[in-house]
Amino acid sequence: MRVLFCLLLSLAAAPGRAEPVTIFAAASLGGALDAVAEAWDGAPLTVSYAGSATLARQIAAGAPADIAILANADWMDFLESEGRVSERRILLTNSLVLVGPAGAAEPGDDLAAALAALPDDARIATGFVESVPAGIYAAEALRSAGLWDAWSGRLVQTENVRLALALAARGEVARAITYRTDALAEPRVEVEVEIPDATHAPIVYPAGLLTGADEEAVAVFAFLSSDTAQAIFAEYGFGAPE
Repeated sequence: MRVLFCLLLSLAAAPGRAEPVTIFAAASLGGALDAVAEAWDGAPLTVSYAGSATLARQIAAGAPADIAILANADWMDFLESEGRVSERRILLTNSLVLVGPAGAAEPGDDLAAALAALPDDARIATGFVESVPAGIYAAEALRSAGLWDAWSGRLVQTENVRLALALAARGEVARAITYRTDALAEPRVEVEVEIPDATHAPIVYPAGLLTGADEEAVAVFAFLSSDTAQAIFAEYGFGAPE
């Protein structure tokens, strides 16, 4: 897990609170959540990014966190079953895309055709298909399109979606299957195919207020769903829950 930053957004912490409000967030939220945190006017915040599976396991093992924002409902279900969630809600939505290095992608609307046009030794990066949400959705999309048998052995699986994106950006793989928001945040890649939502489970980001969170954490949790926060998330390409 990488702690990308600790935003001290007020000069004095709330009375009686010795530590910042800590948010554990899926790696694909990097950038967007940073901007939301900057807009927060209250207790200091610390945001730690990693893959949803890594975060959920760490929280279940007792890692100190007040709020979790994951990229898959199953991992929030896991935390709830462990008694670590006191309140949860769907915070955001996203979509899946096939991306390639800038200048190499050929935009179209057919995933099968795009993959068929690649060289025989081409490889695709995505998250771990058994545990990382982006990889889980990617595997579902490949199966839905009848492409799993042909491509499952040519996947480069990573511990979070931003690592898969980086491989495509550097040209170390021919393509990557990532979230649309990741592609928008990385100028070194281009979207080749917008993968239809119908080919995989809905991509939602559940936010959970964790057991034992105090009033300041409750206030931050509420702010994440505010019009201000949602407008910032929208600027980064995320959708709002229906």
